[in-house]
Amino acid sequence: MNSDTGVRDYVGIRKGLGGHSLGELEAQIMDIIWDLEPPVTAARVFKIMYPRRELSYSTIMLTMSKLARKGVLLQERSGSRRTDAFYYTPVLSRDQIGRNLMEEIARQVFRKPLAQALLDIAS
Repeated sequence: MNSDTGVRDYVGIRKGLGGHSLGELEAQIMDIIWDLEPPVTAARVFKIMYPRRELSYSTIMLTMSKLARKGVLLQERSGSRRTDAFYYTPVLSRDQIGRNLMEEIARQVFRKPLAQALLDIAS
């Protein structure tokens, strides 16, 4: 965690998450969502994110919509009208994202599954 901003640093998380790549902003938004009781709204994420990083509400809303299109978040409208807000629920847990990332790194660096790479390193 960066002590100046209170935001975790996500280096190298952009690739290899089982088909779900995350950019820096996406990872920061997911970090907030994982810490909240689902479902959450873009407005709730914005209120938490804004003191850390002064982004517009529409940037947060569009990024969360993009995460839903990627299959990382489930997006459901809160009512039947088109103007009703969306609720978001994580599809993948923080642990699942981490495991997917470690597995992909092992496959790229060691050219073998993570479990085998760890056994080889330990011996």
